[in-house]
Amino acid sequence: MAHFSKIVRWIVSQEHLYFLFSLLLIVPNLVFFVTEPFSITVGIAAILIPLACVMWLLLVFKKPGIMVWLLLPKFILDGGQLILLYLFGESVVAVDMFLNLTSSNASEAGELVGNIFVIILCVFFLYTLPTLYLAYRSVRLKDKLSQGFRKKWALVALAIFIAGGTSYVLTPDREQEVSFKKDVYPVNALYNLYFAIEKAGKNKRYHETSAHFTFNAKKDETSSKREIVVLVVGETSRAMEWSLYGYERETTPRLGKQDGLVHFTDVITQSNNTHKSVPIILSAASAENYEVIYSQKSIVTAFKEAGYKTVVIANQKLTTSMIGAFYREADQFIDLSSFKTGSLLTSLHDGAVLPYVDKAIKENTGNLFIVLHTYGSHFNYHERYPKEFSVFKPDKVAGIRAAYKKEMRNAYDNSILYTDYILSELISKLKQTGDCTSLVYLSDHGEDIFDDARARYLHASPIPTYYQLHIPYIIWFSDVFRTEWPEKYNAAVNHQSAPVSTNSVFHTVLDLGGVSTSQSDSSFALTQPAFKVRDRMYLGDHDDPIPFWKIGLKELDFKMLDKWQLTYGER
Repeated sequence: MAHFSKIVRWIVSQEHLYFLFSLLLIVPNLVFFVTEPFSITVGIAAILIPLACVMWLLLVFKKPGIMVWLLLPKFILDGGQLILLYLFGESVVAVDMFLNLTSSNASEAGELVGNIFVIILCVFFLYTLPTLYLAYRSVRLKDKLSQGFRKKWALVALAIFIAGGTSYVLTPDREQEVSFKKDVYPVNALYNLYFAIEKAGKNKRYHETSAHFTFNAKKDETSSKREIVVLVVGETSRAMEWSLYGYERETTPRLGKQDGLVHFTDVITQSNNTHKSVPIILSAASAENYEVIYSQKSIVTAFKEAGYKTVVIANQKLTTSMIGAFYREADQFIDLSSFKTGSLLTSLHDGAVLPYVDKAIKENTGNLFIVLHTYGSHFNYHERYPKEFSVFKPDKVAGIRAAYKKEMRNAYDNSILYTDYILSELISKLKQTGDCTSLVYLSDHGEDIFDDARARYLHASPIPTYYQLHIPYIIWFSDVFRTEWPEKYNAAVNHQSAPVSTNSVFHTVLDLGGVSTSQSDSSFALTQPAFKVRDRMYLGDHDDPIPFWKIGLKELDFKMLDKWQLTYGER
């Protein structure tokens, strides 16, 4: 009790509160010093410069608690940053994270928040709330900072600022230079917010900036039968979890028995974020030329121009992103996420797309292009499949913690088993038509599931891992297709182990449909002998292309890349 009384007496002093607030306002900076790959001099500068600024701000008023309340948005940002550091272990809140706030649906948000609610409460009650309470105490106190104290510590803050600037100047490795808009918190977080707002504006203006674009698409090759091309965009599926790729559990038993199926073993996504990876899949954009996404239309329009009937069936809420804009280009867009399930926090299983595929095939007698966007293996895993696919048990997850890794992996593997069923059912439907048909499936990205000592979880982290990058990618060719265009099937087989990125999809799918455009390039098409192996790039947080092996991967990631025989390094 005596110790508690001493603490109470200590915090009734404005001077003591000033020092305490100065420390609390740079807590994220102190954490970043440990988590980020700074040089010592850069790390010191990234602490001292913000500390000096905070000290000056707290001296503006004689009661520092007033400034703390004015800085309430920063404390909210700090709280969110600490939660993200818990989830991902490093990096400032990214542009993609801000954009995800506008593109996630209620089900996704509810699942995530529900499972990290304890962490949110811990940050709020141990950091945010105590700080705001102390600020309230400061405002209510009669005591004030003296003029002499304010002058003295303003000079001390100046000295700290100069020390931070000197530390920056003395940085020996100029590649490690402090960039205020990228390396110094909270300036980097605010810059990322600005960048996200700019991107959201570009997304909103897409219909204007792409209004006059045309692919000049034409049908170069025509089958003797109707042609149906199906593109299935999966969600959060890891190649290492598919038995087709060598996983010890039998998670893809049906696909493993399909004739005419080619699976590509060395595939890296160009982004670990749905709102960036899927537009790359659906358009001529890539990490190297991502900006064209705002001036060009999607593969859906290319097929329309070539005379195909186009149908898009999506089981995720994507209407607020560029993906939704692309999907609306179709002759028919069926948004399953808008269907009522009885709860805002639940969604339909992917099997719900199958009747609509049947209907599209039966109602359209001409050439047909179908895009399916599934929920796949998105968390919460055990909600992604019907109970009859609950093969690996136990699979009910009580929360996002490493202690539940076994249950999470079981549920995740069950979701892959269900994906295997969905894809096999689609192939069966295409076979039954007797037409010239093909199907492409790939996932937008992978996921961390407490796989190693880093205890990382989820995807969309600013610095990805092997587990978020290595994805499954398959093409199925019908008997009729292989008979009429054997060279395309043979080319795919020959490229089965080639290093591939998601920017190959646009060109490969067009080639499957015998469609040429002003943007298509046979050197990107896996079904063409002209396919060319290139250095694989990753789309950085500020939409800059970075060799994927230089995006901050750790030794543990390179061990996994080697284990799965993935290619990296400059060619």
